[in-house]
Amino acid sequence: MRSAIGALLVLALSTTTLADELYLKTTIGTDSGAAEFWTCYEGIEDYVYDYTPLMLAEYSTYYDAMCGYPPAVATLLNCCFSLAEDKGDQFHDTVFKYAATSCKRYSSYHYSWTYYKDQYENGTKYYVPLDNIKNISLPLYAPTNANITAIEPTYVGYKNYYFNLDSGTWFSVGICGYFLLLIVISAIHNFSRKTAISKSINNSPFVKVLQKYIIFPTVLPNGKFAQAYGWKYFSLLFPNRIQFVTDLFIFALQVAFYCVDYRQNQGYWFGPARTTWQRFLGDRTGIMAFGKIPLLILFAGRNNFLLWITGWSAATFLHFHKVIASWMALDALIHSCAYTAYSKGSYVSSLKQTYFACGVAATVLCGVILLQAFHPFRVWYYEYFLTFHVVLAIAFLIMCWYHCNTLGWMEWLIAACCVWFFERLLRVIRMFGFGWKTATISVVDENLMKIKVPKPSWWFHQPGTYSYVYFAGWIFWENHPFTTVIEGDNLCSYIRVKKGITFRVWNQLVANGGKMNWKVCLEGPYGGDCASKLKKYDEALLIAGGSGVPSILENAAQVSKGKFIWIAQTLKSVQVYHNLLAQVHTEIEIYITREQGTDKVTTLSELTNLEEPTTESSEKESDIEKTTSSGGVNIFYGRPNMGELLDYNVRNASANNIAIISCGPPALTDEVRNIVSSNVTSWDKSIDYFDELEVW
Repeated sequence: MRSAIGALLVLALSTTTLADELYLKTTIGTDSGAAEFWTCYEGIEDYVYDYTPLMLAEYSTYYDAMCGYPPAVATLLNCCFSLAEDKGDQFHDTVFKYAATSCKRYSSYHYSWTYYKDQYENGTKYYVPLDNIKNISLPLYAPTNANITAIEPTYVGYKNYYFNLDSGTWFSVGICGYFLLLIVISAIHNFSRKTAISKSINNSPFVKVLQKYIIFPTVLPNGKFAQAYGWKYFSLLFPNRIQFVTDLFIFALQVAFYCVDYRQNQGYWFGPARTTWQRFLGDRTGIMAFGKIPLLILFAGRNNFLLWITGWSAATFLHFHKVIASWMALDALIHSCAYTAYSKGSYVSSLKQTYFACGVAATVLCGVILLQAFHPFRVWYYEYFLTFHVVLAIAFLIMCWYHCNTLGWMEWLIAACCVWFFERLLRVIRMFGFGWKTATISVVDENLMKIKVPKPSWWFHQPGTYSYVYFAGWIFWENHPFTTVIEGDNLCSYIRVKKGITFRVWNQLVANGGKMNWKVCLEGPYGGDCASKLKKYDEALLIAGGSGVPSILENAAQVSKGKFIWIAQTLKSVQVYHNLLAQVHTEIEIYITREQGTDKVTTLSELTNLEEPTTESSEKESDIEKTTSSGGVNIFYGRPNMGELLDYNVRNASANNIAIISCGPPALTDEVRNIVSSNVTSWDKSIDYFDELEVW
């Protein structure tokens, strides 16, 4: 009976030995002394000693003799070194330290590791071979050994158990290492763009082939990236080609990690090979799931320092956030299914244990989060999606904490929580820095409103900068990203009215005659990384439409040579941005798609149709006159053939290196992307493409 109880205790507690006293630490079990210690514990647990346990610890009955009675201590250590005789003397100290740690946790004795070293060395003087003991059932007063032949299968089982746990840890590190490799490669590429190195190599045949088939295109030929595939009630976003390739490598890594030998047929500990495999599979995938949580949190953050290092867009990080989340959910599902099979016959009773119940809850929450994050829900009810997403994520982390706070591997969770805390702290600091300011909100076009708020002195602005706007009075924590531009001493955002908060603001605005003051807070600035790269090219081709116009207009103002192409629905929608147009010094072509007229060349003054000689209009006219040196504005009616338009402008550009940047409706940016990727090898110039549209 005692032997059976001891074996069950070993089974229940051996995993916890990977954690330190606070149960926070992940250690590598292979060559840690754990396999030797626990095998020998099982090998000698039935030995009888003339000893009374101190009973100062929960498990004193089972561990006090092994940890504090010299003959038992020396016997245990003799056994350990008999099993590990091929590992050398240096391994002895490792076993002594492991013994001290385990005994401190489970027994009444809190000796240092040197105590166990002394007991072992002293015990060798009084060692009695096991064969010389005639009746092993009588109390032992001298150190001996275990039956090494009998416990060898158990030893192999323990080694495989720790090998499998370590595999889960190393595979988690491997996924992190893979993303580290991607980050290093992207950092080099980003540096080359910022220092103009890329424009000298983009014209090489090899790079052009990479751009055509890997870097620029959508996953499917002439497919969609910014647009969603699907129907009204089911839709999803596809990655671009280079994201898809990186996703394939993650897929390959995951499959390989799932399939690496579990060694379930070697040795004995958990019973038959099938049962052993269920336990090992559950352990490995559970650790792999934990290892993804820090990446999951890091990639979802706005204040992610990797944005500046890699040059990736926020949308790219959110893509990887979703990919990692999907694999983590699969890890958790396999982990749960494997443990359900392993716990056959004891599942209901296991649910009474906190760690087990919280593990089940964490897996369920993981599945709910994944389903709740499907593209249709994000599109239809984004504000509700985001709120519930955060709440569910917090609940998931809490359940994970109580699932493993007595098992180990808590560094992954602690790292994730720290990342999340500091990311949110930076958001709060940005918001406090800006404060709640009175903004002027006005109707400027059909379903388009403008927010104008005084610019703080500390605000660092670049073309393409965006900020998250909070509106006081409604659900104040709701916020949405909008491009932010500079107009005089003000920050301005042009917001297209959709559902949710913008619709509520619009209704209030219309009720107030098209203009009102409202308290807002801008969390930012974010983005704007493209502007410094764009300046490195001798010529730029800037393409804009819809809500993407402000960002491209500000970039156009920074470019000394190139062409700005604007696809607009009406002339009135062009006049809305007269302040930004006044700063553009490149050629301008405007295509009006919803009105009919005669193609013409005009000036910016005529285009904006200034009428009233107010102070404000005089300032507008003065600004616009500054741009007359750039020549007239070409206005065309009808939708352009983007393929012919881009091809003509690239081939007739005077510079040998050209940056193409686009921002606008998803259909437009996808079209530009497909045209650039299809033609880049036929253009005899160095080409780089920047997609400023953020879709997630």
